[in-house]
Amino acid sequence: MSENNELMATSVQNEQDALMALDFDNVLALADRADKMVGALNKIMAAAIKITTPKDWCLIGGTPYLQETGASKVARLFGIGWNIHPGYPKVELDGDGYPTYTYRMTFRMGAQQIEAEGMRSARDEFFAGKKTDKNGNPQQQKTVDEIDLADVKRSAYTNCLNRGIKGILPGLRNLDVADLERGGINLNKTSGYTFKTGSKGGNTGKAEESGLACEACGASITQRVASFSQGKYGRALCMNCQKAADAGALDANYQDAPSAIDDRNAYPEER
Repeated sequence: MSENNELMATSVQNEQDALMALDFDNVLALADRADKMVGALNKIMAAAIKITTPKDWCLIGGTPYLQETGASKVARLFGIGWNIHPGYPKVELDGDGYPTYTYRMTFRMGAQQIEAEGMRSARDEFFAGKKTDKNGNPQQQKTVDEIDLADVKRSAYTNCLNRGIKGILPGLRNLDVADLERGGINLNKTSGYTFKTGSKGGNTGKAEESGLACEACGASITQRVASFSQGKYGRALCMNCQKAADAGALDANYQDAPSAIDDRNAYPEER
């Protein structure tokens, strides 16, 4: 009886050892697969950025946004096709007559298929302007007649296109300005908008007309400079203060900030 018990105990121990070894091998296999997946996603991101140009990107509130031209290049690179669902785009009007455009599309890459939806409203601050000025006082937004509705519709299309391509190519999700810089994109040549402060919406290219100011020294800054700075430094800084931040000379309380400058000299094409 004792011998049988010993044999049984040995058999159970052998099975447990085999199970533990199998689990360990599975963990190693999963880790190896995850490592390869991360490498593949990084390659996808690098290839997608490499095929684009600065004009294919827009920084909105510091976040890189792939425009329609860039999205089409990436789609062709990876063999992504799409079609718009029947009955789209749809248009809904709010009580004041501002339209919201909605697109729904199916995206395909090989055997993979997903659906995505994108929408934009003429009420968005990008099109209608802010409801308050830089001092927090109410101000009149643009009327429907003053807004280019074709731009709103095109933006909804691009929104859907971006969502679909990022959904089928997860390596393009959560990009930041550092990713674009590493990919060789000259951010000085991208467009940029921000709605953090200011009274002019996202459509002006002049520092003195943007209603935006450097959070360190108070100098007027353009939409593009503010958006780039928000993406890289987490706050809106003029070019001089960005240089100071890079050098570690700008403290957390923004004391000892450099004097105000006209940052348009850094972006002559914005004049």
